[in-house]
Amino acid sequence: MGDCRVRFIQTEFMKSGGRCEHAVSNDGFHWVVLNPAILSLPDTDEDGIYDPHPAIVGGKRYIVYSGMPKITRVPQPDVYLARSQSDSWFGPWKRLGKILDHLDVPHHNAREHPDYEWGIEGAQLVELPDGRVLLNATCFLPDGPRGSRQRVFFAIADRVEGPYVSVGPVLDPGEPGENGHSTVMIDGRQLTLFYQSRREATNHRWRFRLAKCDLDRHILSRVA
Repeated sequence: MGDCRVRFIQTEFMKSGGRCEHAVSNDGFHWVVLNPAILSLPDTDEDGIYDPHPAIVGGKRYIVYSGMPKITRVPQPDVYLARSQSDSWFGPWKRLGKILDHLDVPHHNAREHPDYEWGIEGAQLVELPDGRVLLNATCFLPDGPRGSRQRVFFAIADRVEGPYVSVGPVLDPGEPGENGHSTVMIDGRQLTLFYQSRREATNHRWRFRLAKCDLDRHILSRVA
């Protein structure tokens, strides 16, 4: 199984329930669905789960995902973590609990915000060259009209379980618009960000964009 491809797929989004499905393939074209890696926990803060993203940090395998309580107005997800109890993607998976809450992100709309838009989602974990952990996710600013508040942001921690310190929304659209749901790739000291963006100039249509920066100058220097 050394060349086995692995996928973790959500089954639900804007409602209670959901599973983090585990699928494997030997060729990338034909997939077999195995037992779910993670199930939602009804009537808890993980009443709904989605956006699973695998990561290897310190040689151990993790899944970071969004979990939310039962919806009363709009989904209010936070970021959760699970760790494989074997040296493989086949689990079993141990829940490690919430690693990033609304209150941990000062530039994110608070739960009691009168025009609350959404929670924290699309999280990804990446091990940095110095051993710290970078969390890449999507937040929603507390100010501005809807359709302009979604932003990619980074947070850094010494341990994969946190606590994480935000380095702020990292990507200004440059004009009326917003960005979100992204993937980070690190090569040496350079970070490449592949993300979704929509701007007024393109009639607010979602498009894929790339951004690059120097880790030491733009990211690590913000959190000593």
